[in-house]
Amino acid sequence: MTEHLTHLENRVDKRICIIGGGANGLALLKVLSETYQVRSGRWTLDAFEERGDIGGVWLSAPAPRETVPATPLYESLTTNIPHPVMAYGSFPFPPETPLYPTAAIVLQYLNAYADSFNLRRYIQLRTRLEGAWWNTEDRLWNVTLSNGKRADYDTLLIANGHYRTPRYPRTPGLTHWAEAGRVMHSVWYRRPDQFANFKKLVVVGGGPSARDLCIDLCAVGKLVLQSKRPDDGNELPGSETYRKVPLIADYQANGDIVFEDGVRESGVEFVILATGYEITFPFLSDPQLVCGLPAVPPPFPPQLHNSSYHVFPLAKHMFPIQSTFPFCSAAFTGLLVGVAPFPIFEDQARAIVRVLEDPATLDVPAESVVLIERATRIAETKKSDNPLAVAKAWFRCALDEGFKYREDLHRFVDPDDTWKIPEPLQWMWERKTVLRCAWEGVERRGEAEQWLRGVGVNGLEDWIELCRRLLATDGGNPGESRSSSKL
Repeated sequence: MTEHLTHLENRVDKRICIIGGGANGLALLKVLSETYQVRSGRWTLDAFEERGDIGGVWLSAPAPRETVPATPLYESLTTNIPHPVMAYGSFPFPPETPLYPTAAIVLQYLNAYADSFNLRRYIQLRTRLEGAWWNTEDRLWNVTLSNGKRADYDTLLIANGHYRTPRYPRTPGLTHWAEAGRVMHSVWYRRPDQFANFKKLVVVGGGPSARDLCIDLCAVGKLVLQSKRPDDGNELPGSETYRKVPLIADYQANGDIVFEDGVRESGVEFVILATGYEITFPFLSDPQLVCGLPAVPPPFPPQLHNSSYHVFPLAKHMFPIQSTFPFCSAAFTGLLVGVAPFPIFEDQARAIVRVLEDPATLDVPAESVVLIERATRIAETKKSDNPLAVAKAWFRCALDEGFKYREDLHRFVDPDDTWKIPEPLQWMWERKTVLRCAWEGVERRGEAEQWLRGVGVNGLEDWIELCRRLLATDGGNPGESRSSSKL
């Protein structure tokens, strides 16, 4: 590794490859394009996006049954994070934007971000990166593209997104139901009229998308059973059209479903699996990346592993610590779950710039200790040192963990940086679920335009005041505040 580092430290000029033109890839381009090295021509940037435009998961696409869609975006989707928290730190959403914007508004925002910072000049659309191999002799990444071209790069920045490959539970009988055409993963879901011929459905999953699908389907008169863990949030109040049920233990051949508590349900006509997605990097193969589950450290595996739940070992959730290629020649970004992603993308990009400028700033032994401590902490929390249990929890962040991670990245970039997450943003983040429910009430009553008039012109304080009023009125009329709500 010392030989690799010496070589890369001496290489002033760098060719940098960015994989993906979604929100993550755009943040990398924005931060890197502002560096002295790029402006002076010492670093060159090439970003590859396989689709016909930027936007990643926020760019809609049809859902043909025979192939996996390019995005799981459904028509009713809105953000589940207030946009002042969700926005890039350098680029707020415009004034009067709905507090929980639709996907179309987010796509407009990403296009405005790309145009404001002149990022499209670096992006090659309709170009998929087919493969990347580390050339140990030349100390370069050899890359092949879908247009048949080949290229060499010093650095690979991997921002391909992870809402593409459906994850299926291994429940007994599920395969038989799928073969009978009675099961669909939510990646194919677009709108409730897809299920016009069904009256009783099960939605499996406890995440925000599962909640949204339940709302969609209940609104058109379907009886929806949401199968989820007891400790998962996002369920709806019980009603004539909605019921929460346990996880499914068995899909039986006679058409019944048996839940983990032993209760049997008959008459279920269709099942939608909102069970998440696998982390995949189809352009990387052994020895660059081994598909499999590594042991809980110590020791560390000699090669980088992808369990489909986590990538290990990565320093700062980005830099690969292994022996196949230098840790400073690649970075994986946007892997954390349960965070406000857009601002983290920019913070990660700044940390990458720091490592590219001086690889020695990343203290690999110290970072290895951090990884061991995290593994130990997760195992203790889960009361299990099973590698799969640790892998499933690895990238999932507790309530304020994403904010602490951002603060750590700021200190890594500049040890004298005392930046802290603004308290109003943390306040809003902690109340994001109740705020979303209140805002949905405002929109159902057709009052959004009234609530938003002039909000955001004076910056963040306007949005905090709007949120205070939402909580004070339980989503009632703007002028009917019954109490004050302070930070």
